[in-house]
Amino acid sequence: MVEDEPHRSDVTVHRLPVVAMDGRVIGYSVTITGADPDGPDVAEALYLDLDLANVVADRYAFLPATRAMLEGYVPTPVVPGRLVLDLPRGYARVHGAVGQAAGLCNLGMALCLPGFKGEQHQVDLLPCLAFVVIDALEPLLPRLVHQAHTAGVRVLASGVDSQEVQDACRAAGVDGIRLAPETPAPEVPTQRGPLTPSRVLRAGEMQCLAIMHLLAQPDVAISDVSQVIETDPVLTLRVLHLVNSGAYALTQQVDTVRQAVVLLGPREVWTLVAALAMDSRPDGMDRLWVILARAMTCEALADDSAAYTVGMLSALAQQLGVPVDAVLDKVGVSEVVASAIRDETGPMGLVLRAVRAHEQSDSAGVLRTGLLPGDVSRVYLGCLRDALSIARTVTRDPGA
Repeated sequence: MVEDEPHRSDVTVHRLPVVAMDGRVIGYSVTITGADPDGPDVAEALYLDLDLANVVADRYAFLPATRAMLEGYVPTPVVPGRLVLDLPRGYARVHGAVGQAAGLCNLGMALCLPGFKGEQHQVDLLPCLAFVVIDALEPLLPRLVHQAHTAGVRVLASGVDSQEVQDACRAAGVDGIRLAPETPAPEVPTQRGPLTPSRVLRAGEMQCLAIMHLLAQPDVAISDVSQVIETDPVLTLRVLHLVNSGAYALTQQVDTVRQAVVLLGPREVWTLVAALAMDSRPDGMDRLWVILARAMTCEALADDSAAYTVGMLSALAQQLGVPVDAVLDKVGVSEVVASAIRDETGPMGLVLRAVRAHEQSDSAGVLRTGLLPGDVSRVYLGCLRDALSIARTVTRDPGA
């Protein structure tokens, strides 16, 4: 249950990742919708009450600059300097904008200017900015990037919807991408090809899915799971590290994988395996965070433990960048679960569709499933908090 978050069915909190050109998540754009009918004061209060620690972790929090924020009333950032205010479009033309922006900087706020085109009033504002956003299709992109960099300002591109556009942004020196709904995160520079899932599973990933297959069986054979884990030194180390990490308050150390698997249980092992599958991807913690949040939200909304598997596998395929069938074929779930993931049919499929729509800031899409956007948002926020705690624990470096 979430006691301290917006609880009305018409208020939704959305977040979209802001990623570096190598695919690392550097921040999240956070917006709240549905409060306007009650006036701006309600919207201001909701932003001020945001629990940023559990919405963006220690990444940058990009928030639309409301009237109160421009006057200095802002949520407390998780890390000083990590709160970024997205200035309103046309802000640079407003009389006194430079003075107000300088004052906000002195208060420790970072500022981001959207729609940067190199116009003089925008250039005058550069000394006060941390970020600018430029349309990726802007013909003068390289010159504008150079102009911003000369002033010590980082450049984020919007409208990146293909590998070709991404490559052009990288060549121009763009620092990161502001993702829009339905825009996949960029691939790392060494991975060529389209931005849509198309690659094949790697060997380590297939081994992780093989363990998931065993865990997905009605009668889980602990000995079989332990045996597969023991063939991988890294997986063995991580399982033993997790169970002995102190989170389980054990009175004595666990020395065998079989003991560890029994104590952890299938779901914890499943989560650890998913984390290992993300290890080779940029920002594995953020990716696992998304996977767990979707899985937990699906389970809570459907009130069915099988919905956890639906959310988990759909998000895992998305984060690995492979077709969903490639995951389903390896894991071997029931047809009900497979159909919910592949076709988004049945009660669990509708819930998955609603959660995916929420993740893409598509409130209309949530409504089409018969669920209320505010209800989905409230549950998702609570699950984000719990998922972050688990993701941090599971992805902690055993050598740290």
